[in-house]
Amino acid sequence: MHAAPDDTSGRDPDDPAAEGDAGDDVAADDPAEDDPAENDHAAAPDPAHPPRRDSRTDPWLPGPRLPERLHGTPLPSLDRRWLADWRTLAFVAFAACLVFLPGVGSFGLWDPWEVHYGEVGRQMVERGDWISPWWGGHWAPPDHRPEGTWFFSKPVLLLWSMALGYQFFGFTEFAARIGVALIAIFGVISVYLAGSRIWRPRVGVLMALALATSPFYTVLGRQAQTDMPFVGLLTAALAFFMMGAFGRDRHHQVDRTSWGFFIVVLLLLMVPQLHTITVGQLRWHTHVHPVEAALMYGPVQCGLYLAALGLWAWLVWRSPHRTRGQLYLHTFYVLVALATLAKGLLGFGLPGAIILLYLIVSGEWSLLRRAEIIPGVLLCIAVGFPWYGAMFARHGGIGGAFWDRFIIHDHFRRLAEGVHQTDTGSFEHFIRWLGVGLFPWGSLLPFLSVRALLGLDASTRSDEDRARLFLILWFLVAFTLFTLSSTKFHHYIFPAVPAIALLAALAVHDLLERGHTDHLRPLLAVGTLAFAAIVAVDLVADPQTIKNLHTYRYDRLWDHENWTPGFRRALAILVTTSVLGLLMLVLRPRRLRIAGATTLGASALAIALWSLHVYMPTLSPTWSQKELWDTYYRLCTPMPPPPGAHPMKRYCVEPVVGYRLSWRGETYHTQNEIVPIPGDGDDLWAAFLDLNKDDCFYVFTFRFRLNRLRHDLPPHLRETVEVVHDDNLKFILARVGCPPLHAEDHDSPGDDPPAPEPSDDDGRD
Repeated sequence: MHAAPDDTSGRDPDDPAAEGDAGDDVAADDPAEDDPAENDHAAAPDPAHPPRRDSRTDPWLPGPRLPERLHGTPLPSLDRRWLADWRTLAFVAFAACLVFLPGVGSFGLWDPWEVHYGEVGRQMVERGDWISPWWGGHWAPPDHRPEGTWFFSKPVLLLWSMALGYQFFGFTEFAARIGVALIAIFGVISVYLAGSRIWRPRVGVLMALALATSPFYTVLGRQAQTDMPFVGLLTAALAFFMMGAFGRDRHHQVDRTSWGFFIVVLLLLMVPQLHTITVGQLRWHTHVHPVEAALMYGPVQCGLYLAALGLWAWLVWRSPHRTRGQLYLHTFYVLVALATLAKGLLGFGLPGAIILLYLIVSGEWSLLRRAEIIPGVLLCIAVGFPWYGAMFARHGGIGGAFWDRFIIHDHFRRLAEGVHQTDTGSFEHFIRWLGVGLFPWGSLLPFLSVRALLGLDASTRSDEDRARLFLILWFLVAFTLFTLSSTKFHHYIFPAVPAIALLAALAVHDLLERGHTDHLRPLLAVGTLAFAAIVAVDLVADPQTIKNLHTYRYDRLWDHENWTPGFRRALAILVTTSVLGLLMLVLRPRRLRIAGATTLGASALAIALWSLHVYMPTLSPTWSQKELWDTYYRLCTPMPPPPGAHPMKRYCVEPVVGYRLSWRGETYHTQNEIVPIPGDGDDLWAAFLDLNKDDCFYVFTFRFRLNRLRHDLPPHLRETVEVVHDDNLKFILARVGCPPLHAEDHDSPGDDPPAPEPSDDDGRD
């Protein structure tokens, strides 16, 4: 793209007068503009009769351009210019689906996070309460209360996506993960749109490719955790903000089709929430009179949100300029509201901090006048606040249980004091994990750093430069915030990943176009290849670094003998190809640079697909309990559900005990039918044995607890202990007091030595 010519008129860089005619949108991707030689035979203007210039239509003349009032003017039915690259958009969407959808449910949910959230979402379906998340067991002897408590640690968006999946697909891994995968796909599509609307479609394709194939984004797109719903929606929100602030088409008149689609999506996001709040609050009788619940907590709340939506609609109708930029910004606010439902205060706090820093650095405060703040706040309230309002109404408001746990503990204490701390370090800690989680694209960090240090990204003369500056500040805000946070997990730096991925895509584009980077090529070649080599050696030396991008227990057992050699060979081939692509990309001949970019993209895609379809499924039997519980349901005696039970649940005649552990997966996979015996539950263990008499039952426990299990059983049952699943490095499944099984019914009888004793606590709240 060509930078804007110098302008001494003092005009606002985002003023409508700064935009060319509608044809500029098409001309921006005209190959003739990229090669001046194509214009050698263009007709030259006649010096004796120069064309007449008018400040109202010429964007480079000083003076105001007459605004076009669109209020009262019929909107066009369809903006064909916006759909000019629909084939490329469809290709990007299809390719993203091919990356993230196949195999979504091909392996079990991983301990401890996926199964923890999965059970809370499943309880929403079973209990019929879609407002107050709940976690706990169902079993307790007559003189004890069942384990159970409210789950206030996380917002509701991930839990709702899981519960909806369960409603449509049953209690399956596919149902738990499909919502996360769709958000990952939407994030990829959004960055393509931003790249194509601000730069050009091929930049958008590079951005989508870099984001979708970054290992951090790839593996977290296959994990039912809160990280992808937050970061995927944050990425999409900031992509739409950039289109609204810097997009070439932001001053174009919006069409009826786009507005209609936006309103339909808005209603789809609001109506189910309002129904849930109304019905759920009417059913809420604990400490609340039914009449009070009906008048104060349900319909009245929904009326306030409908009023906010109505005021938004009135403001939009009265707006003199219904443009694409306005629609992009309104989409930004809706996505911010959803990100708030996904992660809490960070959902609006992080994008707000990024935008504020951009305004400070660029001095472009006039952008606030066009930021649609009042309609945006109304949209955020209407879409993002109903669940929070219902939770505050139910659980004590400010100072209540939800406030103390979710706001104080899980926001401010995690940031200031540290919660479940496992990692330490300063900025260098996350540099390593950015290198791994962005490989091979993160290897261009030296290139990006040199550009920033030399001031090559400081210009705000063109929309492209302003957007590039915005991406740099996005990374700096996210990196600084989570570096300063007292609680550090590897994946906490994930919000900074999309910014670097998009900047890396721009770096690839710049290297392909040569431009002003020729004099930096030797330095960039050395820095890029050195960084790539360091990360490549790290990946090959310890293949566990990939699973450590999203696990909690970084020291979980790893089958070095069976896994490490094969993983190392595969990674050695993939990372070597990536480094070769980077080498060709920084060379001078254009053909080599094109081949290098192609090799880089292909190797990044290969790493992503290998991680999803080979690496993670191979590890699943150790980081998931699914295969163990498949053995239980294959061996137990099925029984019909009791009256009033949920029809999708499975029941067995023989009960199963979780013996002296609490790891979450056993609760999810048994659909909360396991008998929980914690580490200090001697009285519960005695009560269970008394109630069960000498009937057959199953025991799920740590491998190293097998001897203690035999010791804690009555003498006549000790010899009946039979291990029926021993393939998991951490857990075993045994039968007690049952008739012996045939040899073919066993899953790998336990000859392996017991594992070192880990902690029972998984660290989750």
